[in-house]
Amino acid sequence: MDFQVVVLAGGTSEKLSPLVSKDVPKALLPVANRPAISYVLDLLESSDLKDIIVVVEGQEAARLVGAWISSAYLDRLVVEVVAVTEDIGTAGALRAISKRLVANDVLVISGDLVTDVLPGAVAATHRRNGAAVTALLCSVPVSGPSDAASSGGKDKAKKPCRLNIVGLDITRQFLLHVVSGTDVEKDVRVYKRKIRAVGQMEIRSDLMDAHLYAFNRFFYFSFKLFHISSLYKRSSLSNRLILLITGQHCRMYWNRKKHTVASDLKFSHI
Repeated sequence: MDFQVVVLAGGTSEKLSPLVSKDVPKALLPVANRPAISYVLDLLESSDLKDIIVVVEGQEAARLVGAWISSAYLDRLVVEVVAVTEDIGTAGALRAISKRLVANDVLVISGDLVTDVLPGAVAATHRRNGAAVTALLCSVPVSGPSDAASSGGKDKAKKPCRLNIVGLDITRQFLLHVVSGTDVEKDVRVYKRKIRAVGQMEIRSDLMDAHLYAFNRFFYFSFKLFHISSLYKRSSLSNRLILLITGQHCRMYWNRKKHTVASDLKFSHI
């Protein structure tokens, strides 16, 4: 399968201090007595995806991660560890290694993802549908039953706040819109061309971005989307780049139907 794989391994995030430090970067943080990144690398090996670029923020963190991978996966995977500037953001990290991406399709996966979904299955779905971008979404977890004493004896589940806002077509197979809940106050702005391109859009707030994506290289690097994403500091894949790609894809589809692109629509969510 003609795929390159990029693992975004982070660096020494202050958010995880003191668990993460200059001696223990995020990728090597123990999870059930194993470095976090080992779960992703094992999944990739199981899917026979062995051409891997691991992107690490910071030179020293990259050295530590590279040394561990060389020891643990000797003769098992072909891994290139690349250091990028700290706090560059996920879209910025991809931009920094863009010259290394030469395959027709690129699989991008977070280095701390623990899942039972094989990356190879996502790659196959992406290739089968001829998609511009494929994203793995999952249901938002809710808390378990609350304390009976505080709930009056009734089980309750707490709903998380600041959820991602996701737009899907009516078949729930095509991703049309995604925006981080932290960027939304009340209204969600959606281009009218997206609605016209598909007829209807279902707005969801119960789905979570699993940070596993497959990109068609043509859409990723064309239309200056790659460079537009650089205008945003710490731009992320989910709330900037994917939004730009889905917008461009709908624009192309709509232009083929020879209609005029109109103004924005707003959707309120609860």
